[in-house]
Amino acid sequence: MTTLNIENKIPTREEWLVNCTNDLRDNLFSEHGYEIPTDVKVSCGFPSSNARAGKKQAIGVCHPRSHSEDNVNEIFLNPCESNSVDVLGTLVHELIHAIDDCANGHNKVFKNMAVAVGLTGKMTATTSSPELVEHLESLVLKYGQYPHAKIDTSQRKKQTTRMLKVECETCETTAYQSNKQLEENPVKCSHCDEYLIHIPKD
Repeated sequence: MTTLNIENKIPTREEWLVNCTNDLRDNLFSEHGYEIPTDVKVSCGFPSSNARAGKKQAIGVCHPRSHSEDNVNEIFLNPCESNSVDVLGTLVHELIHAIDDCANGHNKVFKNMAVAVGLTGKMTATTSSPELVEHLESLVLKYGQYPHAKIDTSQRKKQTTRMLKVECETCETTAYQSNKQLEENPVKCSHCDEYLIHIPKD
C-alpha cells in the first residue's frame, strides 16, 4: 500500500474521481489506443449487497450500460477503501470494463488491456505495477489525496436470514442471496450476463 503525505485539494469524492478519470483517459489509456467512454459515471458506494460484517466485499464494480436508465456505465468504488493510490488502481481496473461495456469479463481481451496499462496479478483481483503506481502517485500529487475517510462495516449487525454465496462460473464474480431470493430472483453476472449460482461447500 502506498501512502503519500499530501493534503486534500478537491472537496468531494466524486469531483476527485471525475478529475482522475479524465486524466487517466487523456494521459494513460489514450497512449495505448484505448478510449474510455466520455459519459462514464464514477462514484463511491458499496458495489454489491454483501456489505456485511466480516464478509469480504468487492472493492469496485462497473455496471454495463444496459443496467442504467441513462444508458451509461456506472462505476462504484467501495467506501471501505480510502488509500488514494489503491483506489486509483481499482478505478483503472473498472475503467477497462467500461471500455468494452463489461463484454469480456476478465478474459484475454480484458487481460491484454490490463497488462498494457500496468495492471498485474490475477485478473479478477489486479494489482498495480511499479510503473503504474508511479503514474497514479503523480495524479495524487496533482489532485491531492482522495477526499474520503474509510468506513468500517465490522460493527454492523449480522443478518438473521442466512445468505448464500453465489458466483459466476466464468469470471468468479460473487454476491450473496437468501434461498428465497435465489429461487425467485436469481442474480446475473454484470460482466458475463450469466446467472450466479450457489456452489455448496464439500
